[in-house]
Amino acid sequence: MTGSPDSQPKAYDRTTITLHWATAILVAIEFLIGRTTNLLPRGPLRVDIWSLHVLLGFALATVVVVGMLWRNTRGRRLPPFNRGGLHVAAVATHRLLDLLLLIMVALGIANVFAHGFPLFNIWHFAKFGGNDFMRSVNAWHGLIANIIIVVALFHSAAALFHHHVIKDGVLRRIWPA
Repeated sequence: MTGSPDSQPKAYDRTTITLHWATAILVAIEFLIGRTTNLLPRGPLRVDIWSLHVLLGFALATVVVVGMLWRNTRGRRLPPFNRGGLHVAAVATHRLLDLLLLIMVALGIANVFAHGFPLFNIWHFAKFGGNDFMRSVNAWHGLIANIIIVVALFHSAAALFHHHVIKDGVLRRIWPA
C-alpha cells in the first residue's frame, strides 16, 4: 500500500466486518444447539430444533464461503500491526479457522444426508450410507465443532489481549462501527 501509515484505513470494510460477526454468532448458536438439543425428549420439538440447526448450518456455509471469497477478492486489506510472532500466530489461527469451518460445513452437509434428516418432519433429505457411516460422520462433525470452539476461544482471547494489554487497536479494526 502507498501513503503514510496515518492515511491507511483504520478498519476493515463493512462487508468483512458483517461477515466476520455473522460467522461468530452462527458458530456460537450452532454449537449451543448441537450440544443441548439431544437433552430434550424425542419428538416434534427436538426435530424442529435440529431442523433449525440444519437451516442455520446452511446459512453458516453460505456466510463462510462468501466471507472467504470476499476477503480474497474485494475485502479491504490492512497492514499487520507487527511482522513478528504475533502476526504469524494470527495468520495461522485465521487459516486454521477457515479450514475447520470448511470441514465443518462439509461434514454438516454429509451429516444431513447420512441421517436422511426429516426437515421439520415435512421434507426428508435422501439417506446415503449405513449406520456406521452415519455414526462416523456425526462423530467427526462433533469433534470438529469442539476444535472450532477451542480455536475460536483462543482467537477471542488474543483479540481481548490485544485490546486490553497491548492496546494496539487490532480489535477496533474488526469491531462494528
